[in-house]
Amino acid sequence: PQAAAEHLVQAAAQGAACVWVRNAVDEAIAAVADLRGRGVAADLLHARFALTDRKRHEAAVLAAFGKDRAARPGRVLVATQVVESSLDLDFDVMVSDLAPMAALIQRAGRLWRHMQERPAGDRPVPAPVLHVVSPEPGEAVAPDWAAAELGQGVHVYPRDALWRTARKLFAAGEIRAPEGLRDLIEAAHADDPLPSALEAAALRAAGAAQAQKAHGAQNVVGWDQGYRLGAGGAGDAEYPTRLGQPTRTLVLMRPDGAPWAGGGWSVDSCQLSEVSASKARLDRLPLPAAPRPRPARLADRDAQLRDGGRGWRNLSWPRL
Repeated sequence: PQAAAEHLVQAAAQGAACVWVRNAVDEAIAAVADLRGRGVAADLLHARFALTDRKRHEAAVLAAFGKDRAARPGRVLVATQVVESSLDLDFDVMVSDLAPMAALIQRAGRLWRHMQERPAGDRPVPAPVLHVVSPEPGEAVAPDWAAAELGQGVHVYPRDALWRTARKLFAAGEIRAPEGLRDLIEAAHADDPLPSALEAAALRAAGAAQAQKAHGAQNVVGWDQGYRLGAGGAGDAEYPTRLGQPTRTLVLMRPDGAPWAGGGWSVDSCQLSEVSASKARLDRLPLPAAPRPRPARLADRDAQLRDGGRGWRNLSWPRL
């Protein structure tokens, strides 16, 4: 990671639009702090922002690194997998944490993307190069292979997929698109023998995949039984729709009682103030046991219902 940071510092000094794609949010936050400490103009983008903040960050990122950006902004974007799709970005220099081959190819699609607006002669670097943060994929590896380089990001993808991708990349030395993509992806996902130190991790990953498959089959809604019976009695607010670690959605509030997004309480302001967080992390925090708020509009609704329900259609109900 230190070599990657030094490379980005030098590239930004030349005016390049740079990106470092990190596998984990914690590592992205640490990287952007490191770059800013070195005097680099660095931006951060990941999926843990409240929606209102994420929209603001995405707009700033598109202005700095999008199709119509300045020729030589001299900035670095540190981001997670959110840059792999949806955002139309164009970078001169790219550094990426090691990821499965298909993900690396997807990330590389943001490198020298808009050649009509910025031909090679106008770029501050001579060629589009994807720099991958990865250890050597030798045969004699330890069970914690790649942990020092990727930090928490090593747990995002199966360790065997990372090792096979690294082995193929080190052997090929390049990603040639489009003619070489199929061979790279197939080779990286081949069922070749693994170093003995990684076999246990591969078995755990295979077991987890089978468990997720069974979990998904268990959560399939039987529509012919009706939603309640078909969903096993789960409520629609908490019904599991994704595999992975449980998360909780929080609605952020300012100290003055206003929603984090600003303005008054409404459905829109609540949604813009939402942020998702790991349940395991939240359980470790000393959060206060706050009572459920009872907004004034809800009390007004009760009064109108006692009055015969007149005018209830005109009420705006906040989302709690």
